[in-house]
Amino acid sequence: MAQTQEPAPGADQPADETAASGLAEIVVTAEKRSVNLQDVPLPISAYTADARQIAGINTLQDFANFTPGLSYSASNDRVFIRGIGRQTDTNGSDPGVSTYTDGIYDASTNSIAASDFFIERVEVLRGPQGTLYGRNSIGGAINAISKRPTEELTADLRGTVGNYGLYTLEASASGEIVKGLRARLAGAFHNQDTGYFKNEAAKVSEGGRGERRYVELQLEADLGPDVVGWLKLSTASTDLNPRTINRIGDYDFSPYPSGAITPGAAFGYLIPGVVTLNPNPSPPGADDIRRFSADTTQTERLRDNFSVTGDINWTLPTFDVRLLGGYQEYLTENTFELDDTSVISYTFPLAAGGGICAFIPGCAPLTVFPSSQVDLNNRKSFGSGELNLTSNTNGPLQWVAGVYYYQETLKQETHFRAPDQVQLQMPANGPANPSSDFVYAASTLTTKSMAAFGQIDYQISDDFKVTGGLRYTHDKKSGTEFFRLLCLGCGGFSPDLYGTSTPALDITASQISLAAAPGVASAATIDPATGIASRGLSNSWDAVTGTVAAQWQPTDDELAFLRYSRGYKSGGFNAGGISALPQTGAEHVNAYEIGYKRTLGTKLRINLAGFYYDYQGLQVPLTVSQPGGAQLTEFFNLDSSKSYGAEVELAWQPTDALQLGLNYGFGDSSVNSGCCFVDGEDPLAIQPGAQPSGAIVAGQQPQSVDGARLPNAPRHKIAVNAVYNIDFDPGTLSLSGNYVWRSAAYSNIFNREYNRMPSYDQVDLRAIWTERNDRFRVIAFVKNVFDSVGYDSATGDLLASSPTLEVAQSYSLTPPRTFGVQLEIRFR
Repeated sequence: MAQTQEPAPGADQPADETAASGLAEIVVTAEKRSVNLQDVPLPISAYTADARQIAGINTLQDFANFTPGLSYSASNDRVFIRGIGRQTDTNGSDPGVSTYTDGIYDASTNSIAASDFFIERVEVLRGPQGTLYGRNSIGGAINAISKRPTEELTADLRGTVGNYGLYTLEASASGEIVKGLRARLAGAFHNQDTGYFKNEAAKVSEGGRGERRYVELQLEADLGPDVVGWLKLSTASTDLNPRTINRIGDYDFSPYPSGAITPGAAFGYLIPGVVTLNPNPSPPGADDIRRFSADTTQTERLRDNFSVTGDINWTLPTFDVRLLGGYQEYLTENTFELDDTSVISYTFPLAAGGGICAFIPGCAPLTVFPSSQVDLNNRKSFGSGELNLTSNTNGPLQWVAGVYYYQETLKQETHFRAPDQVQLQMPANGPANPSSDFVYAASTLTTKSMAAFGQIDYQISDDFKVTGGLRYTHDKKSGTEFFRLLCLGCGGFSPDLYGTSTPALDITASQISLAAAPGVASAATIDPATGIASRGLSNSWDAVTGTVAAQWQPTDDELAFLRYSRGYKSGGFNAGGISALPQTGAEHVNAYEIGYKRTLGTKLRINLAGFYYDYQGLQVPLTVSQPGGAQLTEFFNLDSSKSYGAEVELAWQPTDALQLGLNYGFGDSSVNSGCCFVDGEDPLAIQPGAQPSGAIVAGQQPQSVDGARLPNAPRHKIAVNAVYNIDFDPGTLSLSGNYVWRSAAYSNIFNREYNRMPSYDQVDLRAIWTERNDRFRVIAFVKNVFDSVGYDSATGDLLASSPTLEVAQSYSLTPPRTFGVQLEIRFR
């Protein structure tokens, strides 16, 4: 028995399945109405739940593998499309790719990366979406659409087991409760006992390890003959050890590493009697990239999570009315290892003759407890509402209009701590510091965004249509930032001279900026009871964005389009540092796109796109050294950048049994005007590729970044998928294979070898058995068959102990080889 073929991953995933053999029709809602993908003059990739199962698209990294122009960095949870995204997660900055779940904006990526058990379809819109998806969609938009309640009574049960101690359980029940009221209750539990990285310090493994829990309830009701209402309630919690980054370069053995304001950890390896959980003075990652040594376990907890989303659709004779809105709140608590070692303590040696300590009664060598960590907590609440009016007639004029409002409050608190260094708890010149922070940075900001938009499509002739759209957006951000900075051994009071009399000094007053600056709403003050400085921040930005497009469709199977789009991302703040330049300006892009879509029967689809971007105001965080030696981050805007590229998405079914897919993306980019900035990993501008420019300031040589490629923008990326179906009377066996290759890219605007991500490839294999009546499905899978090392970010660490100022490298890695079996039972 022949069954419908599921399209290969990429541009050609169906939203609706057909009974006929061949490529299924693809229906998307990218322009606020249901339209065949081949009739939309936009570069879009869409992925249904079934297509994801067949290709093994489970994570956001998998989406990035198959989507031209899309990149994802798991180490900091950032999405990029065609080189546009976000460079920092600091409070006050925004994504460059807007993410939506059921039409509701969400700055995180958790929902769009949810399991296909809960998500019916994911649509990736490449290029600025400055009309219909205006909020921070300068790079593009990603929208996940939930599986909705069914009229018939159904239930699904899915279980997965795999290596690394993986097991998951997902379950759902759906159906009509009473006439006109439908419900869906679903939940999931995910656990992985062993991480992808082994800790040589006898601590737990990390990377992918931990538990996730999720429950949702949906209600859908017919509120009248032409009115349908829908509501979704959900909650989630996690307890994870999510390491992706590992150090492969040498430790910094200097007493005070570059940018440090407390004694270094690796220096202890040079001291007899050092107390450490792992005596090896070389990072384990230098020999095995998936081994590390740390005495602090990286953790991530999600708590107090609640989400409600709903919409009402009312169909009138000439247009539809849709009112949608949502609210979500959550608390995330993260702990990160900071010193990259498992050194617990060591005795800091005194200078020859004992230094000043020799003259202080009772003074002895200082015991250093260098184990340090970062505690990052985010408490966020946000909500939005949108009213859309959409024409539903068959005339030559089609239109969409709407208004939008969004508000969020984010309280972000970061503690850089040496918890066992008691001197930090009682600074010599300030109030008590019970948390042992040497840096405390926090902020509470409220963002409000309002917009009005409209788009018109006019069919001039049977084969020619024009589109015009405008959106006005007004963003306002306001709140307070907090900061405190302590050092141990600075100001001439070094531990080799003062031993146990070495004081911790509160140097906050000398590090904060008291000057007026754009975005500063109130001058900085220091609370004498806590020593914490605070300052008010407030400003607003607005922009008119939109699109103009023309499309030519000589036949039902062929479409060509030209499009100009203006994109915008709000300005913001580098909140939490009380720096001289806390504010960054808005980003803008002028995007020019050309595309061609062709369908040859039900056997071949070809989607082509090319683009050119004039990109202004790229927001980048750059390191700025403070007078006390600490290194903090400030925001800057790069004047001008450009990028261009081409994208290909093909789906071909040469026989009823075989289907092939090919996705390819090429992109090139460069900074036209960017000067002059200090590279925190190369402050003297002596590394290969450095472009010194301007005078030396405070011992640092600024550089130009003219000609640099944009971060997280590989020049080439290719993905190939093949599916072969073998039909039997009991069902269908589908054999699926993927090959993915991505060229090298950079993680930083300074294109240096230490922040270069090498090229890599990956092979995945799957075997899917689907019972004839689709009552159960069994999947056996192997991802990353050859255990290739994949890279999603790279960073450097300047070694102050190196005579030549070498830079040690760390990589964030994609998962190693994983395999397992999944069973799904469907009750109909």
